[in-house]
Formats: sequence, structure tokens, C-alpha cells
Amino acid sequence: MPQSGADATGQPPLLAHTPSPPPQDTRRTTAPSATLPYPDTGLSPLDHPIAGGTDRGVSPPAGYDWPQPEALLERLDQLAAQPATSQWATDTAGLVRKLGSAVSQGSDEALVIIRQLREPASRAAALAGTLDDKALAGELCRTGYALSRRLDIWEQLVEIGDWGPIAAEEPPPDPKQLSLCLAEIHELTGDSAQGRAWREYLLVDALGQWSGKDRPPRDRLPRRLAQRVLNRLTQVPMSVEQQGLVSSRPVAALQAELQRWAAEPVALAELLGHLERYEKTGLASDARLLAADCQRLELSCGSDQPAVGARPAVGARPPVGARARLVQRLEANYRNANLRVSVTEDLLDRLMPEREPEYAPVHDTVLGRPVSGQSLTSSKVGVRFLPDPNRARLALEITGQVASLTSSTSGPATFYNNSTATYVARKPLEIELRGIRLSPADVEVQSNTRLRGLQTSFDGVPLLGGLVSRIARSQHEQKHAEISQEVRQKVALRARRQVDSEVAARLGQVSERLHQRLLRPLEVSRLEPTIIAAETTDQRLTLRIRLAGQDQLGGHTPRPRAPSDSLVSVQVHQTAINNMLQRLALDGRTFTLPELSRHVAAQLNCSSLWDIDPADEDATITFADQDAMAVNLRDGRVKLRLAIARLTKSPQRWRDFTVLVDYRPQVNGRSARLVRDGIVQLGGRRIPTGQQIALRGIFAKTFSSRRAWNLTPQRLATEEKFADLTVTQFVIDDGWLGVALGPQRPTERSALRQ
Repeated sequence: MPQSGADATGQPPLLAHTPSPPPQDTRRTTAPSATLPYPDTGLSPLDHPIAGGTDRGVSPPAGYDWPQPEALLERLDQLAAQPATSQWATDTAGLVRKLGSAVSQGSDEALVIIRQLREPASRAAALAGTLDDKALAGELCRTGYALSRRLDIWEQLVEIGDWGPIAAEEPPPDPKQLSLCLAEIHELTGDSAQGRAWREYLLVDALGQWSGKDRPPRDRLPRRLAQRVLNRLTQVPMSVEQQGLVSSRPVAALQAELQRWAAEPVALAELLGHLERYEKTGLASDARLLAADCQRLELSCGSDQPAVGARPAVGARPPVGARARLVQRLEANYRNANLRVSVTEDLLDRLMPEREPEYAPVHDTVLGRPVSGQSLTSSKVGVRFLPDPNRARLALEITGQVASLTSSTSGPATFYNNSTATYVARKPLEIELRGIRLSPADVEVQSNTRLRGLQTSFDGVPLLGGLVSRIARSQHEQKHAEISQEVRQKVALRARRQVDSEVAARLGQVSERLHQRLLRPLEVSRLEPTIIAAETTDQRLTLRIRLAGQDQLGGHTPRPRAPSDSLVSVQVHQTAINNMLQRLALDGRTFTLPELSRHVAAQLNCSSLWDIDPADEDATITFADQDAMAVNLRDGRVKLRLAIARLTKSPQRWRDFTVLVDYRPQVNGRSARLVRDGIVQLGGRRIPTGQQIALRGIFAKTFSSRRAWNLTPQRLATEEKFADLTVTQFVIDDGWLGVALGPQRPTERSALRQ
């Protein structure tokens, strides 16, 4: 692909010091070294017009029609059909429908109804606890949560009380400031071919036309142009080298300046419509619309923060503080953590290697005198958690004992000593998403040295031998404290070196694997991993993480709770998976099946994810323009959906259909995996039966029932030291997949003995 094609393809150019991308057929997907293809349609999630257009004002709705929360009402209607939950669901649904009418009519009763709805929302969990039907109880809890997250948003929207456009209150954009930013970009990129490609990618010439000194103040840079550049800076997958340039100060300054030019009115009516649409479909394309609304709303917020609960006067502009609270509530409810990992100290202790005792010769000096002999060192490597309510902190701990038989000579006397030293060396560390932060090691040593023998060159001389021995013993006893102190210092120094070496050997490997297998793909995919919460107790370390770019959403449904005795548990929300799938850049793209396999494996930094029959290698697949691949986690199944615009396998061709593949959980002791459930389903355009058989055959081999997705790390599943553990939870529901490993129950142990 020519370097000058950066704008046409939407691919970020390479830095000058990196290899140039080789020519590439744009119909194929094999990524050139150090760059990642990503088609640029010229539109970003921020480009979608809001209620009337991007560059013109948005008229407030004359009589706003409150969008009914269809997904919530469907749940309530299902619960109303069950005797145990009928009254709760019927009353709640009545209030929800009454709220829509009150808002549409502009009635002050709307806020009263919202407060009334708080009561059934808070009572749902208690009512669920009284039900014998666990499935019904779970659905009731999920419905109560679905109501609660909406109430947070509805309450703030009613408080704002203005469904028309909310424009930004930032200082007006300054063409001179934009001109300075562009000058710095020119200086940064230089006159190389790659520098010119970067300027073309960032549309510097187009931006420069709107930053001239003679530009009339009323002529502002088109919002769409600013948004297009922001899209390229924030939503396009990039290599690590490309990210280095994008994160530089000149580019960051340009991004901040363009955000002021890109800010546009936010129609709260449309925001709520997008929210309900996403609640109903869960699709990544609908998530992008709501995420874009949140970005626009955040840009419109200023610094003034009125008191919580303050209501604007009739006809007054809604206060910025109310909008800021709305942003916070949207963030808390729809961009929450979508990955949670919890691990116990016990499990990490078991993962540490066992060390054999070490015999070693001693050649040292103590108080300037040579010491020789033999030593036996035994040590154990473990992990200790450092309680912290807001951070993931622990220490690698080495406890050891050194037993030595040594001798040293001073003048005519040779001293034979027995010494023992016990030590505890701790290396504190903090787990962060960018790596592991280390602190200096702390070492505690206790030692005891005992003189077990004394020999002098005068031992055979009467009287003098005894006198020399007594003098030598007395001098040794006088220096005993100094000897012990130096021995402790030497043991502490060796222990500190040992724990530093263990950290380098163990954590270095872990950190490298973590970076290569997880963090680097996330960075390249622009998923912007963020720690939402971290906590360390004396027994358990927990991280709640959001994997989502600025244009994506996070978790919004209640996660399954892991058993309290689990040694390790992981819960992942479908948004984490779908956000990654969206970043694979499949929408509208064309691949052969081998190319698709290589493309996905390269993006995820892993081996091939599925099998390809040689007979199907010539099949060419073109994905739909949006939501090409998505998963849905519900009803105990992982449901994979492919949206295909066209598939060609000579001499046949199929158009506009979907492929649906279900995976169910399978547990075998410590092993948890997903296996295909049933046949591959086809949807969309009606396909003749004969052609369905051929089409199913292609995807049945691609998503083979013989290939399972293992979710348990191999060490935990196979090593004998974990034989007393088992999978205690494997749940898939309401957008979440949860797996936990814990001790076997008594019934499970007895079954194993039989």
C-alpha cells in the first residue's frame, strides 16, 4: 500500500525510524509489519448527527415522546405472569408507564413517580430472597437492577428538565491556538516521507485552511472535520510505535484543541432513546451511539457545580453541574467494570516453586579474617498480601534458614563455629495495568553463633597452651556481638539479593507474558484498560477493570457473585469481548478464511483460533457494514453471531445472512471449557435447503464441535498440587460469564474416592 494512501485507507502511517509498510492489496487483510489496517469510512461515532444535524442548531422537541423502556417492560410483564412476583411487577410496570406519560406532558409529577419507583427497586432483592424458585429469584434481582440503573438516569434528566439541545460552555475555539498546534505538528513530523504521511493522516492541510490569521471570526472549523481527526486519534487501532507519536505533547495538544472545535449540542431526548435502544439490542453499534452522546455531554460540562438536588428555574438554562452529575451517572451505570478478577493468597502461595535445600562451601571474611566451611540453606518462596482498600498490593516473601559449620584462624588460634540464621525477606509490589511497581526489599534476620571448638598452635605446650586458649576464648567472646552483627548483615545482603533475583526471574516472566498476551493487544486495539476499583485484604486481592475505548461502553448489568470460598474467580461481561471484536475491524471487510484466521490471531496476539478445512480455503467472506461479529452471554450459553454481507465459494454465492453458533459450559473437575452446542444456525435471507447444507458445512468445520475453548489455566487443571480444587462456579447469564475455582465439597471428595 503506498504511503500516500494514508487518508484513503484510514491507516495511521509509520514513524520515520520504523520500516516502511510494504505494498498491500487493500482487499486482503494481512497486516504489514508495524501497522494495522483499519478502514476509514470518513465517519466516526461522533459524526452521527444529533436531532437535526451536526453543524446547525437542534430544535427542542415540541411535545417530547418519552421512549418507553421496552426491554424493562418486557421483563416486568414476564414477572407479572408469575404468581410469586405478579403484584410487585404489575405495580412497578404501572408506575413506569405512568412516568412516561408524566414526562411527555411536562408534569411535575414525574420526579414524584421516580421517587416512588425507588421503593420497588430497592425491595426486589429482599423479595427474591423469599422465593424458592432460584431462576425466578435471579430474574427478579436482575429486573430490579435494570430499574435502578434507569432511575439514576431518569432522575437526573427530569432534574435538568430541558429536552432540547445542550451546547458546550467551553471557551470559544481560537484559530490562533489551532495554528500553533499545527506548527508543532509540522516540527514534530519533519520533512520525511513518513512525516508527510502523518500530516496527511491527521488532515493537517485541511485544518490549516481554517487556522489562518485572516479568517473571519464567524468562520469556524467544521465540526465534522475536527471529529474525523479525533476519530483517527482515539479509535483507530495502532502499533506501539504509532501510539508513541500520538501520545507526544504536540499531538495531545492538537487533540485537546480539536475537542473544543468538535463539541456540539447534546439532545437529551435522543440520548435516552439511544440508551433504551442499547438496552434492547446490546449491539456494539448502538453502544457507540450512547458512548458518543456521553462524550458530547462531557464536553458540554463546565466548572460550576450547583448543590445536589438544586432545580433550575423555569425557562433557565440547565446548570452545568446537573449535566456533570448526569455524565457521572451514565459513566457509573453504563461504563462500569466489565472484567473482575479475584485471587487468594493461598492460591498464589501454591503457584510459587518449591525449593530444595542447597549445600554450598563457605569462603568469606568476618571482621577481616577469612572464614571457610560448609552451609546448608533451606528457603521457601511465598506471597503475602498487604491490605489496602484502594490498591492491589502484595509482597513476594522468602523465609529461609542457613546452618553453617565454619572455621576461622586468628594468630595462633583456630575457631570452629556452629551458626544458624533465619531470615524473612519481603519485596513489596503493586499491580498496575501498565506493569508491576516494585519497592525496596525489607529483610529481617535473627542469628546465633556458638563456638564449638578451639585449637591453638600451643595446645601441646604445658601451661602455655591453656593460657593461650583462655586468652583466645576471651577475645572471641568479647567480639561475639560484632561477629553476630556482621553475620546478620551478610545474611541480610544475600537474602535481599535472593528476593530481588526471585522477583526478576518470576515476576519478570509473568509481567512479560501479561504484556505480550494481554496488554499489548489491548493497547493496539485502543481498548484503554482502566482499573475501576482495586482492593487487597489479608486473604484476597480483587481488581475490577474496564476494557473500553472512549467510543465504547462497559458493564451495566449485575455480575454473578463467586462462591465465598473460591480461591480464584473471574467474571467477564460481554462488552469486554464485543469491544475487542469491534476493534478487529471486520465491518465491511473482505477475507479468505485463512486470511481471517491470521488477521484475528495477529490482532489478539495468539495462535490460530479455529480450524480451516483445506477444501474451504478458497471461500471469500465479506462482513456486514456494522456489528460483523458479536457475542451474547445469556441463558447459560455463549451465543456467537456473524453478520455476513456476501460469501463466495465457487461456484456458489450467498448474500445477507447471519451465522449463529452457541457454546455451552462443560466442567470436568478443575477444567472449565466451552463446547459447541447443537448445529450451526443460519438466519436472515431465506436460503434454499440444499444451499443451507453446503453453507452450514463451511461454518460447522470452522467452528468445529471437536474443538473446545479451555478457560482454566493449564497449571491449575493439571498439576497435582491443585488436585483438591474443583470448578465451583461456571455461570453464563445477563451478559456475564463467571468461573470460580475452589475446594471440593465433601460430596465431591467422596465421589472421587468411589
